[in-house]
Amino acid sequence: MSTTENQQPIIENNQSLEKDNNNINNNDETSKKRSLDETDNIEINKNKNFVNKKVRKEQKKQERKQQKKQKASNTDENKKENVEKKDDSQEETNNPNVDPNDYDEKKVIFKGKFKSWKKHSRLFATDEVVKGLLVCCDSMREANSIGEMLPLLNSFADKYFPKEEGEMKTEKVNSYYGTNEQKQEGTTDVEPSELKKRKRFELINSGCGGIYFISIPIENVDPIDFMNCIFVDIYKRQMTKKNLSTDFIDNDIIKNFPESTRKMLENANQSIFIPDKVLNRVIFTSKVLPILRTFRASEVDMYPIMREVIKENFKNAQGKTFAIELRTRNNSSLDKNKVIKDVAEMVDPSIKVDLSNPDLVIVIEIIKSSVVTSVIPQYKKLFKLNLREVIKCELDKKPTQSKQQLKEEKKQQLIKKQEQYLKEKEEKEKEQKQEDKNETDKNIQIENK
Repeated sequence: MSTTENQQPIIENNQSLEKDNNNINNNDETSKKRSLDETDNIEINKNKNFVNKKVRKEQKKQERKQQKKQKASNTDENKKENVEKKDDSQEETNNPNVDPNDYDEKKVIFKGKFKSWKKHSRLFATDEVVKGLLVCCDSMREANSIGEMLPLLNSFADKYFPKEEGEMKTEKVNSYYGTNEQKQEGTTDVEPSELKKRKRFELINSGCGGIYFISIPIENVDPIDFMNCIFVDIYKRQMTKKNLSTDFIDNDIIKNFPESTRKMLENANQSIFIPDKVLNRVIFTSKVLPILRTFRASEVDMYPIMREVIKENFKNAQGKTFAIELRTRNNSSLDKNKVIKDVAEMVDPSIKVDLSNPDLVIVIEIIKSSVVTSVIPQYKKLFKLNLREVIKCELDKKPTQSKQQLKEEKKQQLIKKQEQYLKEKEEKEKEQKQEDKNETDKNIQIENK
């Protein structure tokens, strides 16, 4: 019994081992099949992706070809439209009823940086006398300010600029807008060199941020007269809107202007109406200073030109007052205090200094390597030639007065106060005397009773 019993568990163990081996073999076979299937699937997917890439490349090539064809067709259409527009513009110029000075306001608006400047050296490196306007604006807003100023100046130029018969009339919008100069019928042919001189306005880079220069190459136009007329016109318009009288402008400001500005106001073309849109557009521009001369920033060039400017503008200045305003930007070669002293010595000593409300102001702007000067009358009464303030026209503010006028007003006020005080004293004394009399009379009556 013992041998048989020992053999049975051995047999059972052998059978279990065989089963385990069979199971292991089966698992190996299944894993091999799975691996083969997976490799087959990977190869199939690779082939599919390769095919899809080829198809995508072909599709992209076709799309690119279609886009090129569309662009070519669009360019051809644009060329045809531009040719038609040119033909229409030529027909309009040939029409005698069309005014060549008309322009589109959309062309005047600029965005970003304005790059079509003339160089800064134009202000000092030329033999020609450069005159015009120095415009101050907000920083990084030069392009927007140009879009505000040029339509305003062109509209007022139609009203105040002198018109000569038989002269070529140029467009309002100058060469920076891409338009060509046109001529009316009945005028003679003129060389292009002469046409450049007849442009109304040219833009010059000042070499400093927030400032640019607009030159006026027309010889017959004085920038001081032109700006005085603009500010007086705007000031009167704002006063009439608020139903206020303009006697102050006629009596105090226009009478003190030189004769040339009065003639320009008298000879103005009153038939031209300037819309309010032109004025309401002014947002970024502040000061507009008329300039008579420009030169290099050096004492050698500065003093002789300043003597000429002062002699021309201080001929009939006896009994008037003056002041000097000097500003320097991006320059340290000239001493500010020294320049002010030297320029003040050039003026006739009979003409006194008044810093509060002068009749004439000598403006000197030193900008980088150039200097700009002018002599401006009625500077502070016209809001220091600030466009934004004139358009707002804050009439609650009283006009500035000189020191002598303020002293006289204070003396008169003191005299009036003294007179009132003396009158009040006399009245009080009379009342006291009457009260004393009444009391004495009462006392006498009581004693008699």
